[in-house]
Amino acid sequence: MSVGTAFQSVLRRWLKHSNADRFEAATRWPGAAQREKLAQILARNARTGFGDRHRFDRIRSVEDYRTAVPPNTYETLAPWIERVTAGERNVLTADDPLLFATTSGTTGAAKYIPVTPSYLAEYSHGIHVHTYGLFADFPDILEGRVLVSSSNDEEGRTAGGVPYGAISGYLTRTQPGVLRRFFVVPYDVCRIKDIEAKYYLTLRHALAADVRSIVTPNPSSLLLLAEAMRTHADDLIEDIRRGTVNPAYLPSGAADPAGPGAGRATAGLTAGLAANPRRAAELAACRRATGRLLPAEAWPNLRVISCWKGGTMPLYLRKLPEHFGDVPVRDLGYMATEGRGATPLRNSGAAGVLNVTSHFFEFVPVSERDDPRPAFLTAEELEVDREYFVYLTTSAGLYRYDVNDIVRVVDFHRQTPVIEFVRKGQGISSITGEKLTEAQMTAALLDVVEQGGYDVDHVTACVEWGEPPGYALYCEASQPWTGERSRQFLQALDGALSVRNIEYESKRASRRLGMPVLKWVAPGSFTALRQQRVAAGAPEAQVKIPHLSPDLRFGEQLRVVEEYRFDPRDAGSAIGR
Repeated sequence: MSVGTAFQSVLRRWLKHSNADRFEAATRWPGAAQREKLAQILARNARTGFGDRHRFDRIRSVEDYRTAVPPNTYETLAPWIERVTAGERNVLTADDPLLFATTSGTTGAAKYIPVTPSYLAEYSHGIHVHTYGLFADFPDILEGRVLVSSSNDEEGRTAGGVPYGAISGYLTRTQPGVLRRFFVVPYDVCRIKDIEAKYYLTLRHALAADVRSIVTPNPSSLLLLAEAMRTHADDLIEDIRRGTVNPAYLPSGAADPAGPGAGRATAGLTAGLAANPRRAAELAACRRATGRLLPAEAWPNLRVISCWKGGTMPLYLRKLPEHFGDVPVRDLGYMATEGRGATPLRNSGAAGVLNVTSHFFEFVPVSERDDPRPAFLTAEELEVDREYFVYLTTSAGLYRYDVNDIVRVVDFHRQTPVIEFVRKGQGISSITGEKLTEAQMTAALLDVVEQGGYDVDHVTACVEWGEPPGYALYCEASQPWTGERSRQFLQALDGALSVRNIEYESKRASRRLGMPVLKWVAPGSFTALRQQRVAAGAPEAQVKIPHLSPDLRFGEQLRVVEEYRFDPRDAGSAIGR
């Protein structure tokens, strides 16, 4: 048994006794576990400004809690959070925030979520349960290295002097030294804003190592990693041979680590790198064999990938085997900056067991969302095959917080719901009453792309006003399509949307809704959009490209190079722009 495997065995036992056993026991009695978690949060924060206003000290039940505290959004909590960011203490939580985690929302101003020590413990508990499952099922992961993506945890500081940024970066920076040796990418890389430089430096470290597992929220990040590996293969192999980093890929102002101008920042980015001619020769042989460098060949011992699999992700997941081979993919779990909602226990599917030992959860059936007095349900009251909006109460000071996420209950683990993310609540469009959801658009796209073998990298649908109005599909593909191919795609997608949404079918039949339009964008357009959001402070690995955007101006961010409008009188024609 290697040192890594022995250490993983010890760590697995610790995770089992400290986290996994408690989680498993709670899944037998989720109602009791949830009441206990709520009582802990309220007792800890009873003497805060918010706790005093809402008389936490008098709350004895879930019903009392609902009577005392109304449902909240970020907007209703914003005045309280602003007091905390200004430096006021004991406002929402009894313990002071370590940092403010910023959300990666696609529109609107950033939201600041207080990350207190208590909340960090809740959040980490979910991570530990997930990690235990991976270690139990793949017992030799730590014979090699782990590739985990993270983003900068200090984008700036609030008026009160507390840093704000990504919680993933904070966890990376503060991990114990005994664990850090197994993580292949140094912390400093997470602070890089330039996506090309970040992916190059990630690969410069990772390609020199025996990577056994990869953990990143967004599978599109894995495709970007594979593309960077293909594009920069020669430079990467040469750098590994020489023990250098090509200065062209270092952040602006950084020097060659081998040269006299190397500074502390550059040293952090290149920590642990050394010349490795043997590894370079192995990678060069892989490249000669296939004509490109593939992750599956560079990391033949890769055991598992953990990333999101629900929502809009299947369109990206379908491409992973082409680059990473037949490696198992386990969902990372339903999670957001505001909390960790579920932990998957197996590789199949995108669902996970509700984290009843992390936060207190409430659910509102989707059908009752707009009711004046909707029914709020707890974990033990949910039903299989029903969809719900999620409300969180956490030690971050979020009380009955509307996350605006829709989840579906797909099963039960013991007595606890197994849930999967469906879509954001605002992911719906209704020009003429069709009430088209992002989940329906994603499913239709997946049906058409898989059945027709269409090569498309990114797609976002937006409303296009006209006579009649319809949907414009902003698409990016690695290879151009013929007019006939575009016509077939539009017909197939229109049909798939009609099957999944009877109101869409009705509006199309009555010609109140027009045929979708294809708008081809310049190569790299969606990556540039991703870069813009990262530059604005969004965690890179959490940036999501929507398949249906309610933003009428979404297309203005992209450079359209060609347009295709369906003409039933002929095979159609492409209209250049």
